Amino acid sequence: MRLPNLAEGYYAVFLEDLRAHVKLGVLEHETRPQAVSFQVGAIVTRVGKGDGIEDVVDYDHLRQTVLDVTEGEHFGLQESLCEAIIKTLRTHGNVHGVVVETRKLAVYDDAQAVGCRMASIDREALL
Repeated sequence: MRLPNLAEGYYAVFLEDLRAHVKLGVLEHETRPQAVSFQVGAIVTRVGKGDGIEDVVDYDHLRQTVLDVTEGEHFGLQESLCEAIIKTLRTHGNVHGVVVETRKLAVYDDAQAVGCRMASIDREALL
């Protein structure tokens, strides 16, 4: 996953190739769950100064957000799915940016995936 260069005090946590079966698509046959891969990066600041999980934005937060957003929900567009993940992750006070990429893995026999990549990043977090 490509992430932008970050200003001092910011860093990124990321989750690559999380796979889930998601109801995603506008075509009639896409009402059934299909394999989707997720790449998620969050630009964050430390929560605390210690060395414990409570002092950071845990990457489990990224994983659980994707699973919660997609559970039981049908999204017509990958763009809508990306926006929902970004919106949910941005509610955490120490998240200053999110980059999300989704990939449908079984659309075409002659292509590995089709996808969408979106970002929402606070200006001050960037170099």
